[in-house]
Amino acid sequence: MDVSQYLEIFIDETSEHIQSLSDCIMTLEKEPDNKDTINEIFRAAHSLKGMAGTMGFKRMQHLTHDMEDVFQEVRSDKVKVTSDMIDLLFRCLDAIEAYLDTIKETSDEGTEDNESLIQGLNAFLAKAEGKEAPAEAAAPAAEPVKEEPAEAGSDDKKKYVHIEFTDNEKEAIKTAEEAGGKVYGVTVYIQKECLLISE
Repeated sequence: MDVSQYLEIFIDETSEHIQSLSDCIMTLEKEPDNKDTINEIFRAAHSLKGMAGTMGFKRMQHLTHDMEDVFQEVRSDKVKVTSDMIDLLFRCLDAIEAYLDTIKETSDEGTEDNESLIQGLNAFLAKAEGKEAPAEAAAPAAEPVKEEPAEAGSDDKKKYVHIEFTDNEKEAIKTAEEAGGKVYGVTVYIQKECLLISE
């Protein structure tokens, strides 16, 4: 699929997300427990990952994917925001800006893998899982296999993806149930042919 016609849209939206990330990281530096800021960084990284993947910018996608994974752990209170994390995030932001500058000039992201940043992000993930940090920079991780919608008559449980909720989200669900409300899970499938699909 030729997505070159969407390059200008990608550049504009990526610039907006970079500015948002910059503002959020500065806020997080002063308020490391600010949940709204943590959630905003997660959303921005998630959006950048999906956009980069759609455009075929795999290196940028890999970096933002790992940033998203780290902030999922922060949202789940498995990892605390530290000054080292803030420094790493600013370096990641510089790398994303460098990718964008290269894309503006050449319509390609270049060949920089930013292995030291990937290694640093993986170290935070390893800490969350109680493992030792990797000794060397990890190779780009394969994208997770996505399940296709189950055929009619098959086991419906296969349709749904497991979601890990934060403590605040669990409390909100519990409160809603106790008040007589109902909680629903919805899985949305998008046609493969859809343009600019975001993960």
